[in-house]
Amino acid sequence: MDMYFTINKAEKYIGDLKRYIFQAVRKIDCFRHASHDVQGAHAVDFDDSDWASFETGSTWGGRDQTHWFRTEVEIPASWKDAKVALFFTPGPGHAGGLSGAETLIYIDGVPTQGLDANHHEIHVLPEWKARGKIHVALKAFSGLQNVQRHFAAASLVMINEAAEDFYFRALTMLETIRILPEGDYDRERLVTFLNDAINAIDFRKPGSAIFYQSIAHANKALVERLSDYQSSESHRPLITAVGHSHIDVAWLWRLKHTREKSARTFSTVNHLIKQYPEYQFIQSQPQLYDYIKGDYPEIYEEIKANIKAGNWEVTGGMWVEPDCNVPSGESLVRQLLFGTRFMKKEFGVECSVLWLPDVFGYSWALPQILGKSGLKYFMTTKISWSQYNRPTYDTFMWRGLDGTEILTHFITTTESSKPQFYTYNGILNPASAKYSWDHYQQKEINDELLLAYGWGDGGGGPTKEMIEMGRRMQELPGIPKIEFGKVEPYFERLGQRVGGARRLPIVDGELYLEYHRGTYTSQARIKRANRKSEVLLHDVELLHSLALATLENHGYPQEDINENWKILLRNQFHDILPGSSITEVYQDAAEEFAALFTSAEGQEREVLQVLADEVDFDGQKLVVFNTLSWERGGRVTLPWSQELA
Repeated sequence: MDMYFTINKAEKYIGDLKRYIFQAVRKIDCFRHASHDVQGAHAVDFDDSDWASFETGSTWGGRDQTHWFRTEVEIPASWKDAKVALFFTPGPGHAGGLSGAETLIYIDGVPTQGLDANHHEIHVLPEWKARGKIHVALKAFSGLQNVQRHFAAASLVMINEAAEDFYFRALTMLETIRILPEGDYDRERLVTFLNDAINAIDFRKPGSAIFYQSIAHANKALVERLSDYQSSESHRPLITAVGHSHIDVAWLWRLKHTREKSARTFSTVNHLIKQYPEYQFIQSQPQLYDYIKGDYPEIYEEIKANIKAGNWEVTGGMWVEPDCNVPSGESLVRQLLFGTRFMKKEFGVECSVLWLPDVFGYSWALPQILGKSGLKYFMTTKISWSQYNRPTYDTFMWRGLDGTEILTHFITTTESSKPQFYTYNGILNPASAKYSWDHYQQKEINDELLLAYGWGDGGGGPTKEMIEMGRRMQELPGIPKIEFGKVEPYFERLGQRVGGARRLPIVDGELYLEYHRGTYTSQARIKRANRKSEVLLHDVELLHSLALATLENHGYPQEDINENWKILLRNQFHDILPGSSITEVYQDAAEEFAALFTSAEGQEREVLQVLADEVDFDGQKLVVFNTLSWERGGRVTLPWSQELA
């Protein structure tokens, strides 16, 4: 058998087969369309009679616009026992959500899933089919590029489940074959199994009943053959795969866009969980949950239900994933305080992992802060981006200034045999599994890795295709074993496995990133506002605490102080404070800091006056407060008045 010809033939036939997964297609040709954002447009009973008609295939858009599309879709009664989906392509976009169109789809008034460059298909739930008709509303964001978007496709489709199952199995086998070395025993067996299965499919009349029957028979035989096969490897490393979506709180988009990105991403996760009970997802950054709680309460309640059910994991520790170089130690403590307190209050969750995959270096003070905050583990990938020196270790104890040690693990996810860096936006496929293990540097003490998969930076998250491929990888030899799992239990197992190991390295010092060096000096205005805010909030808290301790019935403005801290913590995000975001982000940040200063300076003036009034001596008085913890001198300046003459 000519191996090269066989593999390329398989690739062609698998590509051809993909076109026949949709056994029947009913096009959606027309929508009602509004070229601006409209409150309440998601509701089924909303009156859109004065909206324009919009035909699929037309264009829409412009820079930073929200459009609405509404229609009703009838589901044929004859499809009630079939797997059915909606398929939409409202506009093209970047794979990582960095640019282009993104859409939130509502079904019968409920926010259901995001649509973007990687998510087009919406699984039709049994209860929707039972209704026979569903109302569809699309809240479509055009992106921040001043271009028109092509609404390319809108359909209701019936999926042939055998064809879909065979396609993902065959594709996963093909990708595994391509990464295994020639002559490998498992590779040879997989080539034979795949070739025999493809040869069993009757391609003479694609789309016919005979065609689909032959796929079902070929798929059944292939499943049995893989199940019976005994790999040449008696032991393989394990990869725990967890769904993830890194969402930059601001970067190439503003905070207001992040709120919508979170809604699209989180609704997609919720909808995928309905289809895949083994699917596990991790999301850090309570700031994003706080946005969703206020903006999309339906999505938030479903998130809480999925957390309780065990499919959605909340961890990470901090309020956002902040820069760890510029903020003060107190700010890092507050990031953890506000983050862990929110997780405990809202979800009943206590976390032990600091999750900072994309931050531009890590202060030597962090291990001490983590230890005193009750966290035991730290995860990142970013240090692998260093320009010259690759990190020496991927699993180690990180020792802080005071000697505190934190178990640290660098995710080594990559699809490349010669990677330039590792990623937190992994693709769950055979290449990622194999090369993540190949490049891991502590194989002598650990044989289980963590792989975070899903589109990120601009959100989006895992896709159906990734989960389907993960399922098929569990059937195959020659690659690490795959299990869907969670972050916190992974780190607990890692700690048990490597704890006390003689070869577990210790890294003593700052985790410095040899990259993004300009982040120390760019956008000086926001760095100044950050430091002034840190000092101001310290003074406000100290003075109000003094008043609370010495005066009766003093009202401590805790809620207002907390809101100001949230402004500060939000703007310490690792693409805001370092200076790597677009201009509009810094315009927004300036407005937020101005509001913080107005509020906090008012609180400071109020409490200073209250305290000064309590200083008891006759005549005019000038009271000077020292909010530092040591004596100091210096010049005192006052506004000029005639009384000072």
